[in-house]
Amino acid sequence: MLKTIIRKEHKNQWERRAPLTPEAVKVLTEQGLDIELESCDVRIFSDQEYQDAGAKYPAHPDNAEFVLGIKEPPVDSIKYGQVHLAFSHTIKGQDYNMPLLQKFLDEKATLLDYEPIIDPVTGQRTIAFGRYAGIAGAVDSFHVLGQKLAQKGFETPLSNLKMTYNYGTVEQLKQHLADYDLQQGEPIRALVIGTGKVGKGSIEVCKWLGLPQVSAEDFLAGNLPKGSFFAVLSSRHINRHKQEKAFAMNDFIEQGIEAYESSFDQILGQFNILLQTPYWEEKYPKHLDKARMLANKDKLPLVVGDISCDINGSLECTTKASDIDNPAFTYNVERDESIDGISWDGITVMSIDNLPCELPIDASNDFSAALKTYAPQIMAMDLSKPFEECGLPDDLKQAVITYKGELTPKYQYLQEFL
Repeated sequence: MLKTIIRKEHKNQWERRAPLTPEAVKVLTEQGLDIELESCDVRIFSDQEYQDAGAKYPAHPDNAEFVLGIKEPPVDSIKYGQVHLAFSHTIKGQDYNMPLLQKFLDEKATLLDYEPIIDPVTGQRTIAFGRYAGIAGAVDSFHVLGQKLAQKGFETPLSNLKMTYNYGTVEQLKQHLADYDLQQGEPIRALVIGTGKVGKGSIEVCKWLGLPQVSAEDFLAGNLPKGSFFAVLSSRHINRHKQEKAFAMNDFIEQGIEAYESSFDQILGQFNILLQTPYWEEKYPKHLDKARMLANKDKLPLVVGDISCDINGSLECTTKASDIDNPAFTYNVERDESIDGISWDGITVMSIDNLPCELPIDASNDFSAALKTYAPQIMAMDLSKPFEECGLPDDLKQAVITYKGELTPKYQYLQEFL
């Protein structure tokens, strides 16, 4: 068994999540597995709780064979021959993390990433924070909208809404939002794009706030109520085939901009807050590029909650990631510049890139429930053998980016980004 440690998170002071909860550690230690713990004063669970659960403490990652974390580890922390499991943010060849990937190669180390771990039956990711990103992103975006409306003296209950982290757990948040009546004051017209886990989390918040839902058909036809509402659209509603053929999802996924273009301009002006949740990459149409924003500058939403946080992606008003301490910036279309804070001088963007940190207890519990199955399988891998014979099940093999300092066959394409 690989000598295993839960490391502390280094990303920022808001990263309080844990990959394994004390309860999960107790289950694993009772199975005879040894789990070590690096001390951390911001983790949502105390060091003492882990000690009580059977974790060996204190310990340091330098001496471990398998290092278990959530966000990507610091580049200089990777030691020769180690195995790391984390959200590495390298799969798209992200420039800012190519030094990290190179370090794994240089140190003959092994990197597993949570993102590609897929249930072979459902095809869905088995370890993800999507729901919590959707919930926190929607709440924070509505908070920003409330603050923006208040600057102009528009009355709305949202002016009293705080950032997600102020409410503790999801259940406490839900109970708080039940007291809101958004039919009072300035109408709140929300559009949610996407129906995946992130989108569903955002939809939950809209419902907790008591917003009535308008069907996609009525929204597209402009049959809208005078008061507050929310609507949900998916890719088929905001993209069209260039040759006027019927939209086909599989065809859209395969061909992207080769065969499809955005029709997003047709719905601008019907909502004052946009909650963007879908996965996006360069092969797909952009919905708010600079040209479209300039052509429709009087119809743009007051607030964009870019929960997917694709910088200069589908929404080119998302020029950077914001953070929990400074959740929003305002993008001026005509000047093509972003200024921190909430202002009426453009689209105010919420693009926090670590939203689940605001719900650390719920996020950690869900995450740990899945990971306690995978952790023993990784601990039992045999690094003395070739990759195909190391003993990992197929779903975990799909998540191995580097194995003992070599890119695995699935990830050879990353060589061009290094």
